[in-house]
Amino acid sequence: MKKYLAIFKYSLKTQFTFLADYLFSLFSFSVHVFIFNELWDYILKGKTVLGYSKSELIWYIIIAECITYSSLKNYKKIGEMVKQGDIANMLLKPVDILNYLFCENSAVIIKSIINIIWAIVLGVILAGPINVSLASCIFGFVAIIIGIVIGILIQIFLGVLAFFTEENQSYYMVLQKLSFFVVFTPLEFYPKIVQNILFFLPTTQYIYAPAKIFTKFSYNLGIKLLVVEILSSIVMYLLLRVMCKKGVEKINVNGG
Repeated sequence: MKKYLAIFKYSLKTQFTFLADYLFSLFSFSVHVFIFNELWDYILKGKTVLGYSKSELIWYIIIAECITYSSLKNYKKIGEMVKQGDIANMLLKPVDILNYLFCENSAVIIKSIINIIWAIVLGVILAGPINVSLASCIFGFVAIIIGIVIGILIQIFLGVLAFFTEENQSYYMVLQKLSFFVVFTPLEFYPKIVQNILFFLPTTQYIYAPAKIFTKFSYNLGIKLLVVEILSSIVMYLLLRVMCKKGVEKINVNGG
């Protein structure tokens, strides 16, 4: 456990090495939210759409964008480790590959907490306060943490695809576009058949569930979305276990 904690601490330190880049990402996040605040304000003109007020839509976008901006996009680094053979050196260390990659990326959780604080400030300024309860805050916070975990697992998934494919950039583009479906508009805005397809995708759940719980909380909805989120994270983890095992076997067969 100590070795994984050391990996986490080192990753956390590197997260804030380039402070200017991080501050610029917060600025970019703020600009996106401001644009959609003005857009929905012009479209709705005080009305509601599918049960969402303008304030609720902005808070939905803020939570969804906050989670996506917390992503490290480390799939490139992981892919390069695989293609250049650096991953083979890791096999000589007393660490599990998947656990190592997860700990290395999990420092994003601390970064996300800062993002959430800024998101709340931004939401109050642009959309005004939103009615929340203690239960919705607890459910929402848990959903955000699970969502961030799923986001980390998705990045690792894209990275370890390099074991089996030459390039993983195209897969990232596909998954990115799938996540965009629910970043700027709630799932309910799409036709029923599209909703049914998107609902069970990890790319949907890690964004939609936290934002939905925070803006339209009910106990039944919260429990349902948390269960789907947890199942999504378990499926992703088990899939990565299999992929890492197959990838290590390929390294061993090919001699690194």
